[in-house]
Amino acid sequence: MRTLILAALLALACAGTAAQDKIYKVRMPDGRILFTDRPPPGGVIVSEREAPPPTPAAPPPARAGAPAGSLQEQAAQAETRLRERAAAVDEAFAKVQAAERELEAAKARLEQGRAPGEGEMLGTARGRVRPGPAYQQRVADLEKAVVEAEQKLAQAREQLNAVR
Repeated sequence: MRTLILAALLALACAGTAAQDKIYKVRMPDGRILFTDRPPPGGVIVSEREAPPPTPAAPPPARAGAPAGSLQEQAAQAETRLRERAAAVDEAFAKVQAAERELEAAKARLEQGRAPGEGEMLGTARGRVRPGPAYQQRVADLEKAVVEAEQKLAQAREQLNAVR
C-alpha cells in the first residue's frame, strides 16, 4: 500500500512540474485573453507553448584589479576616440567656413571688377567702345579665382563629410 501511495505522490509531483513547463493562452468567457501556467476554470485554451528556459545568470562585475580590457579602460579609450573625432570634425568645419568666406570674397571682387577701369575700354571705328585686352584679362583672372574658390570649398566639404 505504501508503494502505491508513494507512486501516486510521485506521479502528482511530476504532473505539477510538467504543468509549470507550459504557458497557456486562454480566452475567458468575457473575451479577455490570459497567458498563464494554469488554465482557469471556464476559460477556453487557445494555444499552449513550452515555457522558455530560464535566462543564464549575469556575468560577475569587473573587479578593481581587472585585466587590461576592463570597462574603465575601454570607456577611457572610447572617450579619447570621441574627443579626437570631435576635434577632426571641428577642424574640417572650420576649413569649410574659411572656404565659404574665400568664395564670397572672390565673387565680390569679380562683381567689383566688372566695372571697367581707366584705359581698359577701346574705341571702335564706328564710334563705339569695347573692352580692351587688359580688361578681358583682369575679368578672366577674377573668374578663375571664383572657380578655384568653388573647388576649394567642394574639397573642404568632401573632407568634412569623410570625417563625419
